[in-house]
Order: sequence, then structure tokens, then C-alpha cells
Amino acid sequence: MVPLIVPDGRGKGRKITSDMVRQIVKVAKELKSKGRRIRLKSFTKQLTAEKDIVLSSKKVGEILIANGLYKPEIRRRRPRFYQALRQGIPNGLVSVDGSEFTVWINQVPYKFNLELGVDVESYCHTGFSVSDSETSQEFIKVIEAHKASWGTPIGLVSDHGSANLSDESKAYLELNDIEALPAGPANPKGNGTVEGAFSEMKGVIGTIDFETLSPRNLAKAILEKVISIYIAMRNRLPRVGDNIAPGEAMKAQTPKEKLQALKERYKERKQRSENTGQEAKLGRLAWILQNHALEVDERSLKRAEKCIVTYDLNAINKSEEAFLKAIRRDQRRRTLPYFFGILNNIQNDLDTAQYENYCRGRYYYHGMLDREREEQEKNKETTTVKNLVAILRNSILSRHRFIKDTCVRQAKLMAADLKKQYHYAGALKNKILDELVNVKELGIGQRKEAVNLMELVLS
Repeated sequence: MVPLIVPDGRGKGRKITSDMVRQIVKVAKELKSKGRRIRLKSFTKQLTAEKDIVLSSKKVGEILIANGLYKPEIRRRRPRFYQALRQGIPNGLVSVDGSEFTVWINQVPYKFNLELGVDVESYCHTGFSVSDSETSQEFIKVIEAHKASWGTPIGLVSDHGSANLSDESKAYLELNDIEALPAGPANPKGNGTVEGAFSEMKGVIGTIDFETLSPRNLAKAILEKVISIYIAMRNRLPRVGDNIAPGEAMKAQTPKEKLQALKERYKERKQRSENTGQEAKLGRLAWILQNHALEVDERSLKRAEKCIVTYDLNAINKSEEAFLKAIRRDQRRRTLPYFFGILNNIQNDLDTAQYENYCRGRYYYHGMLDREREEQEKNKETTTVKNLVAILRNSILSRHRFIKDTCVRQAKLMAADLKKQYHYAGALKNKILDELVNVKELGIGQRKEAVNLMELVLS
């Protein structure tokens, strides 16, 4: 067998020159003049095929950003602020959602939707319903099962699914005096209680696969039975790391010694992580909460403190100004999530502008031309081995004593400058000897004289 060798271009990056930038800008402008949109991957392939410019799409994007031909996009991963849902009493808030389960019968998959209800505080699984799809009727069935066992809850949290927010579901919740608290959209942690329950359930149940010729109803019955067993055991057994069952969670008492040990450990951790920047940001958050009288519970406050330290202080200050203007127009915007939404947008704008400045500083075409011009002028002023050999050649070929002495003095100054550029004198001598070989005007005797003169100026 012959091994397949995949070409690897890592560590073989090319130096980006002004000529390469000029060609890339020219191709990009031609593409835009035709009314076409620049897509980095296809544009990079086009440069390789047409101009033989082999660069990564990231570098090509930076060049286009620097020359105003592409809009930068920066998305830094920061902890997202979200309101806490855990309540202080059992049966205060119930989380309801649906998830798909598959039962294999004779290698034929049968898919069902499981609608599940979980109490947010105690993590008690209170009701479920198995059906072909997620509908308002199944949503109501789960709440009815919860009411039959535990009574009517105060509130209900769910996602923005059509079954959960339909007219029928809203009417049912209003009739039973249950407050609807939709989480999201695009916020899975807002309904994380039931999502975590589904994750554990699927991990315990695993794949359901039966080799039988039973009809579809048997598959549904098997799934209902397995889920019933799981929920019954789940509510009796503590979770990993807990010492008591979900139903007894609120009655647990923590020893004072353990509380004191945890408090000391948290103090040490706080001292290691605190700095002046974090203190300033936390102070700004405290001022915002106090000055605007924002209502926030303890868990949401801790989440806000964790999030605020990851943003720049400049972005926080600008967000305060924007927040003030927003709440003057509409007092309903006086909430902490609204402030963090403004902060996230402003921070993204600042990050984008910073990245754009970085690209412009490196790959702006006219700036690269100016830097190359300065480098060429600097190279002209810098002493080189070739210049030193030219001075030695003039000294050997000149017939006037005055010119010879002047060339020798200049050669000594140039040799002193070259010694600063080389760490070893032997390497410098070898460079000079290699350059003397290329001088055609000198004969054998004159070459020996040039070598002696070289030893003199380098001594």
C-alpha cells in the first residue's frame, strides 16, 4: 500500500508585499464594479488560480478590510447574561418542553414527541405525554398531569414554540391563573431545567431497539413504560453530587464548619482574581443598579457581576450613556437585560473597529508603499559588505596616496559599523572574501594586497 501524502502548508507562509496587495485590491474592485459580492473562500481560490497568490482566506480578508473593500466582523465569546429562573419555593415555577425520542422495531425507526414538565426549584418530574408531534393539546395534558399530582403552579416557563404560545394554550393558562414566562428566543439556558432533564433521561434510557413484529402502538406503550419507570426512580434518587432526593432538597442543612471552609476558599479565590480593572467595572454595575433602582435577584446579580468584568470599561461607559437615552424615551426599558443588550452591541462595535485598525495598519496599500520606501532609504544608508569591498577596491586601484589614505580611513569606519551587525568576526571575514572573488579588476597580487588591507581595517 502506498501512503497518501496530504500537502501541508503550515509554516510556509509567504511575505505579503505591496505588489501582492495591489493585485488583490485590483481584483476585488473589478469584482465589486460588476455588482458582485466578495465571498472570502471563493475569492481566495480565484486569486490562487488567476494571480498565483497563495494566501489564507483570513489574510485575504485582512487585506480587503485594510483597503475598505470588506466589512470586518468580530464575535468574541463572552458569558451571556440571562435572568435566573430558579425560585425559592417548590411548585412555584414549572418548566415544560418537548423532545424527540426514537424507538426501533425490527430495524424500523418510530419517532415520538415527549412533552415533559419539571419543577424548577426541586427538579421534580411532574408529568409527561407521548404523542406524534408537539401540539397544544399535549402541552395542556402535561399541565393537567402536574395539577393532578401537585396542584396548580404559580408560573410556567417554556420556549417560544407555536404549541406553547398558541391561543388555546394562552387561554388555558389564563383560565387556571398560571403566569406564562416564555424564555428566549435563542436562549436555551432560559429553559435549562427541562433541557437538562431531557439530557439525563436520554443518557439513562439509551437506544430503544426491539426485534419484534408488534405494531406501532406497542412501540408507544414501551416508551411510556420506560419513561414512567425513569421518572419514578428519578424523583426518589438524589442527583450526582447531592445527598438528598429532589423532594427533600429544601430541608437539607449544611454544617457550619463546611460553610466556614467554603467561605475561606472563596475569599482566597477572590483575592487571586481581583484587580483594579474588575473593581472599577463592578463599581459601575453597582452604581447602575442603585442609581436606576433596577430590580434584580441574587442569582441574576451574581451572573451580572461575572459578565460585566469581561467587557471593556470604555464600552461600559458608552453603554451607560446609551442606556440613559433609552430609558428617557421609554421607562419600560429600565431593566438589567436591556442594559446588557446595549453593552454587548457597543462592545462588538469597538472590537470590530479595533480589528479594522489593526488590518489597516498592516495591509493598507499606500501605507505599505511608504514603509517599503522608508526601508529602501534606510538600506541605502546602512553599511554593507559590498560597499566595504568597493572602498577597498578603490584604495588598491588608486595611484594617489591621498586617495588611498582617505579610502582606508573610510573603510575602518565602515568595518566598525559592520562589526555591530555580525556576532562573529570570522563570519564577517568570510563575507568580505566571498565578495572580493567577484571583483574582476584585481589581479592576483592586488587580491593579496586587498586581503592584507582587510585584516588592517578589521583589526
